[in-house]
Amino acid sequence: MPELQRIKKQSLVLKEILNASWDGIAIISKTSKFIYANKAITPLFAYNEKEILKINFIDLLDEDDAYEFKELLKSSIDDTYKNRKTFSCKRKDNKHIYVSISVKLMSNNEMFVLNISDVTETRSKDILVDTFLMQLDLNLDGFITNISEAFCSMTGYTKNEIIGLSYTDILSSMTVPFQKQSLELAIKEKRNNKAKLVIKNNNHSTFNAQATLHTILNKYGDVIGFSMILINTSSIKSTEEIQLKKMLMDEEEKLAIMTETMRTVAHEWRQPLNSISLTAQELLFNLDFEDEIEKDDIKEHLSAIASSTQDLSSIIEKFQEITELKGSKKKRNIKEIVLEAVKISDIQGDYIEFNNEPTKAFRTYPKELASAFSAILINAKEILDKKDDKKIFIHTFDDGANIVCEISNNGGHIPEDIIDKIFTPYFSTKKEKNGVGLSLYVCKIIVELHLKGTIEVVNEEDDIVKFILKFPKEALEE
Repeated sequence: MPELQRIKKQSLVLKEILNASWDGIAIISKTSKFIYANKAITPLFAYNEKEILKINFIDLLDEDDAYEFKELLKSSIDDTYKNRKTFSCKRKDNKHIYVSISVKLMSNNEMFVLNISDVTETRSKDILVDTFLMQLDLNLDGFITNISEAFCSMTGYTKNEIIGLSYTDILSSMTVPFQKQSLELAIKEKRNNKAKLVIKNNNHSTFNAQATLHTILNKYGDVIGFSMILINTSSIKSTEEIQLKKMLMDEEEKLAIMTETMRTVAHEWRQPLNSISLTAQELLFNLDFEDEIEKDDIKEHLSAIASSTQDLSSIIEKFQEITELKGSKKKRNIKEIVLEAVKISDIQGDYIEFNNEPTKAFRTYPKELASAFSAILINAKEILDKKDDKKIFIHTFDDGANIVCEISNNGGHIPEDIIDKIFTPYFSTKKEKNGVGLSLYVCKIIVELHLKGTIEVVNEEDDIVKFILKFPKEALEE
């Protein structure tokens, strides 16, 4: 009887875990009849718990997808790694949604476990991209694994003609060798790149294209391929087309920033996750094979797991702050924001000089932008700490197209071999980092991702280092 109670208790705990999942989790028979469905299934398909157990999952699918689902069930029996696919489903209210489904054959060989995620929003965006954006997916060797419908429409190629070829096969001999070589090197070094190419159409005509190469990462942050987006620069004839090109390029830049963010998150997660895994495995080993285990030893292991979990939580919170600004936009002048940044930086003394030319006020995130400026100022203050003739110069002005803020200091040049790395997350030139290395990266995210501006740093004469921040007036809300 106690054993039966223990099993019932474990069953209840397992059920609570399944019901707490954001994804739909279901068990179906080989005929796809629902045997079990967690609570996430109800809002997903709009059927209540009793109704869902009376239907077959396959009845929710379109005819073509129903066939694909049957094939997925078959393939999951033979190969557990080819068990995920996206399907179009019809809810009880006749609305269509897209769901990503992974399938696992249960140990009884009679039923399947389904993990169902709603990907309607993502799928809708993918369809738009496929229809309007020329895109090629490449493997690590530069061979084409997929192309968008927009690319087919523009070039006249079919997917069967292109997939499996090298991307170089669609390049015209008119492509400038340097541009081609820079792209080849980027693929070899597994990094992002931009190049100006000449693309061959199926009818042997050509068009000029701006190519943007982005790395594709797996969940561990490893590069597993590339996505190449092409913008036709031969046919930009109207204002609407120019605006569309700019919008697409903005989205590419945003994607590049978010890709780098996720790469960093994945990298930073590895250490605490590995620590949790190893500590848990060691604890399980001790519980299984040690006749007696000290209570303090268990506490020590659990404390280590809790500490690593807290590290993960801190990483999540930090990157949430970066990517999801919680403040509201307010109208401010760039001069006001600079003065607030100086206040935050707590720069004392008369070694800071201002040249604030008249500029228009605009709607922005004043607190976050002041924080971004202060990151640059605090770094300058620390560099100048032991210098006698230290100087910081701040120049704000309107160059016609942009509101510009230049922040300079005479603390000495940044070495050329690292000047391109200073906005990289967790990169620092300080010997004692104390967990920092994100301040300039946060500055870059705020300026480029949220305010559509640009930031760069240059070495100038007389040991001057200048940070140049530009905010395009056409992107600002006045």
